[in-house]
Amino acid sequence: MTQQAHVFLPDEIFNELQRRAPQPENRSGLVAEALRYFFATHNESINELENINLHAEELNQEAEDVLTYQLNCD
Repeated sequence: MTQQAHVFLPDEIFNELQRRAPQPENRSGLVAEALRYFFATHNESINELENINLHAEELNQEAEDVLTYQLNCD
């Protein structure tokens, strides 16, 4: 199933889209593919941040241990 959407694009983006996908149906496919890619990569970034936050206490302790070790070596 597909939905129709109206979006506003900067002129340079719209012109490049028309150049790369002159047929309207090709433009829709290209935009859909770009959005799928963006959503997939954006979710990974969120998951990485959640993972870091989940283990923040342990990571901070490791960082403190490294700093303490470096100070004791001097």
